[in-house]
Amino acid sequence: MFPLKRMLSMREAAEYVGITPRRLRSLRLVGAGPHAAMRHGRKAMFRIEDLDEYVDGLYRRANISHTEQARQRTEWRGRLAALPDDARVRLSDSFMQIVTRDELLEKGANRGFRVLFLGGLCLIFLSHTPLIWRL
Repeated sequence: MFPLKRMLSMREAAEYVGITPRRLRSLRLVGAGPHAAMRHGRKAMFRIEDLDEYVDGLYRRANISHTEQARQRTEWRGRLAALPDDARVRLSDSFMQIVTRDELLEKGANRGFRVLFLGGLCLIFLSHTPLIWRL
C-alpha cells in the first residue's frame, strides 16, 4: 500500500479511534494521545499503526482482553460504516471517551499545576519589584 494512504488527518484519526476531533486536539495539547507521524502544513497526520498501538495501550491499561477488544472495535467500525459521512463526526465510542478523559485529566492536571506554579512565581517576583511600587 502507498505510504500516504496509511496516513489519516486529525478528523479521520479521531473517527478511527472513536473520539471527537476536539478530544484528540485536547490530548495533543497536553502531550497525550497518539503520536503524530508528520505535519502536512499546519495539519497533523497520523499513521494507522500508531493509532492501533495507542488504542491497544488504552485497552491494556483498562485490563481488557484482546478478544473483548477485537469485539468492541469490530462493533464500533460496523456502527461507523452504517452512518453517512457527515454524521460520523458527532459520533464517539463511549469507552474510548472514558479512557481518553482519564488520560486527559492525568496529563492535563500535571501540566495545569506547572502553569499555576510558574504563574505564582511570576506573581511573587512582580510583587517584590520596586518598579511596580512606583506605578
